[in-house]
Amino acid sequence: MNNTHDFEDRDIDGHSIDGREWQAQERALQAERLHLSDADPRLGSYRAIARALRQPLPHGLPGDFASRLAARLGRTPLDTRVEQGLLRGLLTLLALSGAVVAAMYGQAWLPAILAVLPASGSPNAMHWLLAVAACVGMSWAFDQLRKGMHSHAN
Repeated sequence: MNNTHDFEDRDIDGHSIDGREWQAQERALQAERLHLSDADPRLGSYRAIARALRQPLPHGLPGDFASRLAARLGRTPLDTRVEQGLLRGLLTLLALSGAVVAAMYGQAWLPAILAVLPASGSPNAMHWLLAVAACVGMSWAFDQLRKGMHSHAN
């Protein structure tokens, strides 16, 4: 049984295809499938690849996979102090720039904001306050639920 394929001289990426190599790979795949021991010895590397591809994938990684891999590669755990310092610096800069903008332009904003807000004595103000409290509470609760589900998954 000869397993041949019709193919063009170029693949999808435009790279040239060597027809003899292609046929050698196909012969090695066929020889491995049929467990032929008298196959061409030059096809050994292709047969090894075909054999490896036929093996089932592991069902999961071991629990200490990351630490074993890091030890194997000779690396230490990542140090994120620089990134954390930069993040704190950027947040501080954002807060300071917000305070400067509020100080410079706050007098122009304040009348517009007060005109939109309902009077503090009206029942609508209480409804808005309850809506904001509900949003904050639900956000916090969903975050706690997400953290709990994430910790149970590990």
